[in-house]
Amino acid sequence: MELVFFILVTFSIAIAGGIAYFIYIPFKLWLLRSGKMSTARSRLINKIYIYLLVVIVLGITYAGIFPDESFYADEFKDVTLRELPKSAEFVSKSASYPDFHGEYCSQSEIKLSKKDYSKLLWELHKDDRLTKGGEILNISGSHAKETLTYQFIRTAKDKSGKYLYIGFGKDNRTIYIDACQL
Repeated sequence: MELVFFILVTFSIAIAGGIAYFIYIPFKLWLLRSGKMSTARSRLINKIYIYLLVVIVLGITYAGIFPDESFYADEFKDVTLRELPKSAEFVSKSASYPDFHGEYCSQSEIKLSKKDYSKLLWELHKDDRLTKGGEILNISGSHAKETLTYQFIRTAKDKSGKYLYIGFGKDNRTIYIDACQL
């Protein structure tokens, strides 16, 4: 689904850019005829405009390939059904770019304060919406299962085809989040 959104945004930028350029053409011709703008200046404006459109598309592409921390905070919320604690620090994060079917995987390693770690673990133990167990996925070198104390997965009817996993590290501070849309 994200890929479809990306294509629609890129197509929309191209359409909007084309419309804006067609609106500019009569002004450009008037400026050229009246001598208020040179041909060299007109070419420079055209090049800058094209570069600007390319930079916008590249910016959207970069944001799609390298999501910011808010993306991983949303993944945390999807998995745990809770907001990311304020003490959270992202140690590592990775995500695959969605394919044509909208399938992707993301993984993050998050350090919490010991208090937030214990509170989250306690809440998830009591939460019937999560199941104990699960497997950490091997995206960008996941840590061995031996370094984990507790693991939970969540399946929800509204997230069909999505693998939602959280693992708790033995250091009582680190959690591992895996979310895959399959």
